Amino acid sequence: LFIMLRSVLRYWAGVKSATTPRSVDYGEELTIWDFRKRDAVQHWRCICDNDVKGLSRANFETNGKGTGAVFQGILNTEIPVGTNVKYSGYCAIRSNPKKKRWFKSDRMDMSVFDAFQLRVRGDGRKYMVNVQSPGLARKDDIWQCFLFTRGGPEWENIMLPFREFFLTHRGYMQDHQMSFPLHSMYTFGLLLVDRTNGPFRLEIQHIKAIRSILEPPPDREKRKYI
Repeated sequence: LFIMLRSVLRYWAGVKSATTPRSVDYGEELTIWDFRKRDAVQHWRCICDNDVKGLSRANFETNGKGTGAVFQGILNTEIPVGTNVKYSGYCAIRSNPKKKRWFKSDRMDMSVFDAFQLRVRGDGRKYMVNVQSPGLARKDDIWQCFLFTRGGPEWENIMLPFREFFLTHRGYMQDHQMSFPLHSMYTFGLLLVDRTNGPFRLEIQHIKAIRSILEPPPDREKRKYI
């Protein structure tokens, strides 16, 4: 009971201190990350199973052309011999939480928008988008959505409606779904875990929050997985 109460208080504290954008109209947008800026990648962290003695490799850096950043590496699902590793084959990047004074973390309020827009140049592989909002009963709860990319030399704009996100816990979709926490976004990330060994490459130019519909949908249609 104490843990649940503490979690609820942390959640609402984050909501109260969220960075709230102004009211927006249809078609308006908010640029959250612009990777054409050289220092943008410094606010992100790259993670892969190599951190726990796995065999995958990954890095996240500017693409050297001034058009964005590139998340690339080699995915390897092989379990290393002679180690205690039980699971291998994942690479990810995640934004660092924005810090405020007195070690408090800043949150972003996305409630006036209804979708994320990513401008990417992909390799045809399937990625996952991860959004974290701590303060719930379990700190490993994450809202996820599939990101399908096409190969080739062209950039593409991919829109991910908030209603497409579903709640997971340590990689498992939950039977009891909760609404996407629009008032308190903490971190944003991308994950490759498609079990396909080999190189990958995903260039990212920007990540935006957008208002793509004129009016909010009826309550029963707001969340696809509820």
